[in-house]
Amino acid sequence: MTREEVAAPLLLATRPFQPAWLVAMPQTRAILAVEAQKTAMVYKHHQAVKGKAAKAKVSADIINKVGDLSRLLAFQPQYKAQFRARPDVSQGELVRVTDWKLLTPEKYDRTCFHIEVDVAGTGLEHLVNGSMGKALSVYATNESEKVMKFINAMKLDPDEIVSVEDIAPPSEDGTVVLTTVFKLFTQYLDLFGKPSREFLKKLFPFAEDVMEKVAIAELTLDRKSEEFLDRQARAYTYADYICEYKSLKIPVAKYTEILPTIKQRVYSICSSSDYHPGKCQLLVVREDWQAKGGDTKFGLCSSFLTFLRPGTVCVAHATHSVMQIPEDKTAPIFMAGLGTGLAPFRAFIEQRKHEKTQGHRVGPMTLFFGGRHAHAEYYYRDEFEKFEAEGLVKCCNAWSRDQKQKVYVQHKIMEQADDIWANLGREGSRGFFFLCGSKQPEKDVFAALIQIFETKGGLTNHEAHKKMESLQLSGRYVTEVY
Repeated sequence: MTREEVAAPLLLATRPFQPAWLVAMPQTRAILAVEAQKTAMVYKHHQAVKGKAAKAKVSADIINKVGDLSRLLAFQPQYKAQFRARPDVSQGELVRVTDWKLLTPEKYDRTCFHIEVDVAGTGLEHLVNGSMGKALSVYATNESEKVMKFINAMKLDPDEIVSVEDIAPPSEDGTVVLTTVFKLFTQYLDLFGKPSREFLKKLFPFAEDVMEKVAIAELTLDRKSEEFLDRQARAYTYADYICEYKSLKIPVAKYTEILPTIKQRVYSICSSSDYHPGKCQLLVVREDWQAKGGDTKFGLCSSFLTFLRPGTVCVAHATHSVMQIPEDKTAPIFMAGLGTGLAPFRAFIEQRKHEKTQGHRVGPMTLFFGGRHAHAEYYYRDEFEKFEAEGLVKCCNAWSRDQKQKVYVQHKIMEQADDIWANLGREGSRGFFFLCGSKQPEKDVFAALIQIFETKGGLTNHEAHKKMESLQLSGRYVTEVY
C-alpha cells in the first residue's frame, strides 16, 4: 500500500433529504441513515485503497457487513458522501507534493531535504509566504506496514467501519464521521508515539489476566519509576505496551479514548510565494536519536516527509511564525540561520529579489549561516552564490568542522561588528536582526551583539543590555529557536 493510499481522505457521510415515511419514524430514520452511511463508506474505502482493483465489484461479504437494508439505501441519488482529509482539523487541506530533493550526501550522517507542495487554487495559496511570518503545519500518517502488523496482532478487522465522532465531531447536524479501522490507526491515532503514565492508568482495566492487570497498574506507582523511565529511554510506544500484554481486550471504539491523535508538526517555510507563485517549499531535517539499547529512532513527521515524492499528498495548513520580513523594503537585515534555521531567510532573500525585480529599491542583507561541513550542509549553495553575486545578500558562513579551530556563527558576527553597530546599534539606525535555529547558540549570538555594542558603540554592559532589550521590544531583534 502506498503512502498516497494511506493519506487518502476520510469519509464524512452526510444525511440527505429523507422520504416522508422516514420522517414519520424518526428512530427508524436515524438507524437506516447510519447503516446507509456505513455501506457508502465501505464502497468508497475499497475504491480508494484497492487502486487498480477499484473497478472490481465489492464482495458480497463486505456489503453484508452492514446489512441488506443499508445496501438498498446507500446509493439513492439523494444520498451524498464526501471525503474529508482530517475532519478534526477544520483548516487542514490536502496538498500534492511537486518536488523532493535530497540536500545532503546520500551516506551523510544527517538527512536534510527540500520538499515542495502545490497550493495553487487552495485556501493556502495566499497564506504560505515564508517571508511574511508564515510556517506550515503538517499532519503525518503512520506507516501502513506497521499499522497492519498491529491490527493483525490485535486480531482486528482493518475494513471494519467505525465512528470517529469523539475526536472529529460532525460540523453540522445530520452528519456522521466514519472511517475504517485501518485508517483510524493510520491517520488519526498516534499509535507509535511516546506514552505517559496516564495512558497506563487507562490501559490496565482492559487486561483480563489478573497478573497482567497488576503489572500494568504497578508501572504507574512511584516505586516502579525506574522501570518506567527505562522503558521511556528504550522508546517504548503505545503499540509496544498494547502488544506486550496478551490478555488485553480493547474494543475498537475505546482506542479513541486511550490513544491521543497525531498532532501537527510545524516547519518554517523556506520560500516566498511571490517568487514561487502557487508553491510552498520546506527545508526539513529527518529527526533521529539513539534509544537505550542501541536502536535508532526517527521522528514521525520528518520521516513521513522523508519518503514523500512528487504526486503524493499530505494534510497541512498555514501557521503563524515570528519570522516576518520588515515592511520597510530598504531596511538593513541581519540573519543568523543555524542548520535548518536557514529556511525563513531563504524566503526573506527571495522576497527581496522579487521586490527588486518589480523595480523597488531594497536594503542590504547579511546572512550568517552555521553548519558543520560546507560540502554537506551548504543548502541551496548555488542559489545563495547567485544572489550574492548580484549584490542582494552578503553570505558569512561558519563551518565548525572544516578546519582545526572551531568557527561558529558568533565569530562571523564579530567580523561584521562595524556594520552591525552602524545599522543596528547606533542611534537612528533602522536595521533588524533575526535568529532562527537550535536554541543552544542563542546565548552566544546575544553575547556577541552585546560585545559589539560595548566595543564599537562605547556602551557600558548595562547600557548594551538595555539596548538589546529595546531592540527586542521594538521587534528589531527577533528569535525563533527550538
